[in-house]
Amino acid sequence: MCRSNFQLQLIIILFLFSACERQKDEVTETGNSKFLSFVGSDSLSTEFIYSESDPVVLNLDENQIDAKIKLSDLMTDYRLLSLKNWEGGVVGDIDKILLSDSLIFILDQYTFNSLQIFDFFTGEQVLQFIPTGEGPGEMKEITEFDLDEANQRILIYDNSLAKVLYFNFKGDFLFEKRLPIRAHSFKIFSGNQLLFSSFNNGNGHLGKTAESDIFLLDSNFIIQNTYKYPKINQMLSNYVPRDVIRANGGVVTYFPRFSNELLQIDVANNTISPIFQVNLESKGLLEKDLEDIGPDFISDRKEDQKFYGFGLHFVSPTWMGMKFNRFGGPELHVYYNKTTREVISGTGLEFDFEDLIFYSFPLACDGQRCVSFIRLGGTQFKDYEELFKKMEASGREFTKVKKFLESVEDFEQPVLLIFDLKEF
Repeated sequence: MCRSNFQLQLIIILFLFSACERQKDEVTETGNSKFLSFVGSDSLSTEFIYSESDPVVLNLDENQIDAKIKLSDLMTDYRLLSLKNWEGGVVGDIDKILLSDSLIFILDQYTFNSLQIFDFFTGEQVLQFIPTGEGPGEMKEITEFDLDEANQRILIYDNSLAKVLYFNFKGDFLFEKRLPIRAHSFKIFSGNQLLFSSFNNGNGHLGKTAESDIFLLDSNFIIQNTYKYPKINQMLSNYVPRDVIRANGGVVTYFPRFSNELLQIDVANNTISPIFQVNLESKGLLEKDLEDIGPDFISDRKEDQKFYGFGLHFVSPTWMGMKFNRFGGPELHVYYNKTTREVISGTGLEFDFEDLIFYSFPLACDGQRCVSFIRLGGTQFKDYEELFKKMEASGREFTKVKKFLESVEDFEQPVLLIFDLKEF
């Protein structure tokens, strides 16, 4: 009897010990522990070197901020393109656009969480990626994407699963790689290096390295270089921009959120340097504002209505442009011609170019050709007729845009504006 009781007690003790061990295992598998295999002396990085340069500095006064931009000073040609989805498909919103020679890649992250691909010339949909699961070749969410045009590959980043999936331009899955970080924006470079922008993304497993805003990973996804933007504590606010890193014409640029300066990243030489700075005096964020950025950023900006940078910019062979957002008023566009040194800025638009009646800041540029998108507002062609009558009183004709609007089948869908920038 005593032996039987002893055996029973032993079984109970072993069961409780096993349960405790399982509980310990479950705890260690949560949080950032999934990344622990990446942490070690070989995973810690060096820093990009900040290199002083001679950036273009624009000091805009109130008149330049409140001015109207003449589109004839900016562009030489345009066309409007309707997006023709497969049956049942739709583009709810456009968060990012990238171009290849014949294709347009559109990320709709927040409305339908899809990456859709359209023919550049006809607008016909040719491919679509949507979340499918958590297994190999699947994604739980589409957070970001980029193109490896040299190898005709599409890279899709899933922040939820912390992995990058590779597909060819036909949509076939190639392979995937797990990341040692979480991020929100990235670019691929020669040698399969990846440059990520990340803040407040739960990278505490990296120790001090987690405080960085920029991470350069090699082809094995090991962190090589990092950079922390010194003027703003990027960890304090969750108000996250898109596409702060861009590449055009061999120039890689980084527009830190909330800031007023554009930085150029030279991956080969491990340097970061300022190339474009826009000072808005009291209309923009001052040094003391940048020091106090935190969770109340949105309510603070609604109160003071100051302009702030939010990542959107472009660099072409001739132009540099930056957009500044604002709560309670129109956004500010700033364009600088690198050849003529002409400055075009303003919160309003003067539609003095041909018969164009739509415009928005470019989301992507390939050389001098840029793409943005517009919303028709859910109206129909007849709703524009009164507008045309008023504008035609000035002697202008609107043949081109009228013909386009008459061809639109779905006025709820976003429309792409494709235009060429002036060379000089």
